[in-house]
Amino acid sequence: MNSQICKSDRDGRLATVAERVVSLSRSCQFGFWFITDLHVPSNCGKSGAMLARLISETGLKPVVCGGDIPEAFGTEAELDASFDRYRALWVDPVERAGGSFFAVHGNHDMTIRSAPGSETGATWPPEKTRAALADTAAIRSCAVRDPSSCAWYADFPECGIRLLALDTHDSIVSSRQYWRVESGVSEPQLRWLRDCALASLPAGWRIVAASHAPISGVAAEAAEHELYAKVHDALAPLAAEGRVPLAISGHHHGERQSLVGGVWHVTQPCDAAYLDYIHSSLPWVPDLPVKEPGTWAEQTFDAVQFDFVRGLVHFTRVGGGANRVLRLSPIRVRVGETIRVNAETLPPGPLVWGCHDSDIADKRPNPERLYDYFYDYHHTVAEIDQDGILRAIRPGGATVVARDSSGTREYASVEVVP
Repeated sequence: MNSQICKSDRDGRLATVAERVVSLSRSCQFGFWFITDLHVPSNCGKSGAMLARLISETGLKPVVCGGDIPEAFGTEAELDASFDRYRALWVDPVERAGGSFFAVHGNHDMTIRSAPGSETGATWPPEKTRAALADTAAIRSCAVRDPSSCAWYADFPECGIRLLALDTHDSIVSSRQYWRVESGVSEPQLRWLRDCALASLPAGWRIVAASHAPISGVAAEAAEHELYAKVHDALAPLAAEGRVPLAISGHHHGERQSLVGGVWHVTQPCDAAYLDYIHSSLPWVPDLPVKEPGTWAEQTFDAVQFDFVRGLVHFTRVGGGANRVLRLSPIRVRVGETIRVNAETLPPGPLVWGCHDSDIADKRPNPERLYDYFYDYHHTVAEIDQDGILRAIRPGGATVVARDSSGTREYASVEVVP
């Protein structure tokens, strides 16, 4: 593909994104850009410049990077170089454009394995990683940090939002040299979460949580649900009041979402030019293209905007895929009842409907690609036909998706009661 054609196409698509974000900002009270799993240098590194341009054209300034900055395999020198490249191509352009860059700690930050099957590698000391990730103007100026981990929070008083970054990988494994960052949340971070981040939350404020690994819901496997159960429990009282509208993460490279315990848990696709973002997003997102260098689809990130008046969260896609909307208020239905579900935000026309249990999905390895997975969903709580007629089967939570001809999706949660 001619590079000039690629640039023209990219400029046109960026203008469309900017127009939608500006339009939504008139009704949305809070928003940010979310980009994750960069795995530098896995693509041409254009997304930072795109973010800078979009910040300038839309005025939407916060950027949250969901972690996993370096590649999984390579030398210690390449590990260091990946962080330098991240600073130069992501953090610096965003800050020069007037944006606020916030970073979340990932399981590959900052550690690397020499090669598949190797027992050697390199890992930065925790203190070095904490200092490096916190070295942005936004975190230095307005974030309250946990001294024991990479967790932090930043307040947005004009809209009553506390943006909370959880460190889902705050320990180091001493038994090996490579990939030494361990999944889990230690007791010191839990204390900081309970006694500082949550205890100081002003009355009536909401929390929007960001993490690298998902902490709950169908976006996570059962093991992760257990691993982060104490975090989920700490947030539960606020979630019961509807004050935790979203917990957004990366890690699995795919696009999945489910409302569990009153919180929408969302995993975002990777910015890295990997194929697994396609497989791990199926079957609900069947339109993801291969990330070819120099094309619009090479990078993937979203604008996330909250309309609390109408109870909606809007995701505007940059890169492969399409836009989507989450409905914050669940649909309540009794066991055995049949109802019609209507799409509130999609234009008139034929829709493709789907439904899955909200609390669990099964993970299968792709036999053709290492570190690549498929997900099998369950349909035991409710089922829906292609006319949008939903039948409640048993008590529990379900997620309904409607997709229009452009690929745009609207998600609603269903609570089935006895």
